Amino acid sequence: MYRMPGAGVGVAGGGVGTLAATGADVGWWLAVGVLLVLLGTVALIAVHRRNRRLSQAREH
Repeated sequence: MYRMPGAGVGVAGGGVGTLAATGADVGWWLAVGVLLVLLGTVALIAVHRRNRRLSQAREH
């Protein structure tokens, strides 16, 4: 496996940076990306529903 120069254990932040730079565990990064997209979508839907509820409460 290819190792980046200076990607040893003693380098600060070497773990995640080395994984991203070498393309190791690409499936893990894709899973995290999909999870973030899903969480963002859920948050947007929740905010939309809350705003709609608040606007209806002001009308009555």
